[in-house]
Amino acid sequence: MRQFLNELEVVIPNAVKINRGRLSIIEVAGNAFNLGADTILYIGSRGGNPGFMRFLRIRNGLIEVMPYFLKILGVKLLVDMPVGVVSLRKARSGIIVSLGEYAEVTDVLSEQLELSSIRVDDFESVRGMYDVIFLVRRLMSGYEIQVLNGRDLGPSGPFIRVSDVAYTRPRVIKLG
Repeated sequence: MRQFLNELEVVIPNAVKINRGRLSIIEVAGNAFNLGADTILYIGSRGGNPGFMRFLRIRNGLIEVMPYFLKILGVKLLVDMPVGVVSLRKARSGIIVSLGEYAEVTDVLSEQLELSSIRVDDFESVRGMYDVIFLVRRLMSGYEIQVLNGRDLGPSGPFIRVSDVAYTRPRVIKLG
């Protein structure tokens, strides 16, 4: 889980990792707010592995738990890939690319990570325009999000298999 979060922090533009530890979600949101953040990508664990992604917004002293989440079905870390990624610099720009067909996952990631998104048949057209490309591909069951280097289109972060977008009841929690 730790390596997964470290790899994500580097590839999501403007991301800052906050370890939850034993902090409540209200305390984590308070820490994030003090750092100037208004969006939280919360990665929950299941059995010590990444289990789901939840999205939270901080507005007007309230924490909005967004009404959708992505169940993480599996991850492949950079350290487990047979490629030599020497060192990664913090991404300053990124885009969400849906390969071939529209995917709701693309819209959710685009909105929550505050990155543009496009649907293309060949993602070669965005080569060199962004530091990182989040490529969303349809699988037999769910989707795979591949984090690619925007210059050479090689792996730049974890590959994440996720379910389709799942919906739940939205919640609002008072901050402080």
